[in-house]
Amino acid sequence: MSAPARCPMCGETLMWKQVDTQKKGFSVGKAALGGILLGPVGLIGGALGKKKVWYACGKCGFQHEYNA
Repeated sequence: MSAPARCPMCGETLMWKQVDTQKKGFSVGKAALGGILLGPVGLIGGALGKKKVWYACGKCGFQHEYNA
């Protein structure tokens, strides 16, 4: 789910800002599962990550993590 244009709690648009971005890296668990299911090609799945962004509202203080 991507971030909404306004705070979902209070509806604020001007103070609803992106405050952080993270990209999660290599996952041993995903690599192992991919290797079991798909063989050597599945090991690449462990290198795939998801980019996440944190948004926070300066008016009501609501914070949430969304997919980028």
